[in-house]
Formats: sequence, C-alpha cells, structure tokens
Amino acid sequence: MSSISKVMAAVSTSITDFKANPNAVLEQSNGEAVAVLKSNQPSFYAVPPELFESMVDAVEDLALLMEANARLNDGQEAVSVSLDDL
Repeated sequence: MSSISKVMAAVSTSITDFKANPNAVLEQSNGEAVAVLKSNQPSFYAVPPELFESMVDAVEDLALLMEANARLNDGQEAVSVSLDDL
C-alpha cells in the first residue's frame, strides 16, 4: 500500500537538490515555503527569513487576540477610559 502525504507548499524540491544548493532553491521559490521531499514524501519545509518572520508575527497576533477575547469574556464589568487618560 502506498503512502499519501499532503504537501503544504506550492514549491517542492528533492532533498538531493536542496543539499546541493539550498540558497539557490530558496531564491527560486520567490519568497514561498519549499517542501523538501525524500522519497516523494515531505521531509521538512524550508522558509525564507521574511516568511518566517511574518509567520511568527501572525502567531503572536493570534495569541494576543485570544488573550483579548478571554479578557472580554471574563465576566468582569468593562471600564470606560478616554485616549487622553492613557
């Protein structure tokens, strides 16, 4: 029975090509994540620094949103303040 894996990237390369010149692979990806395949299965994903930074920012934003929602729903009465008071 063959194994099927979902590839979570529009760009992929073999691990052999990636090992030969990882910088060239990332440059050719035009800023997208690259699925590095071993035996036609994803082994790992390589991402350029700019994409990684945006991913980290998105995770941090999500964590802040979850914290804000938890505070809004904590059952305590809201306190009104003006921007001038801050």
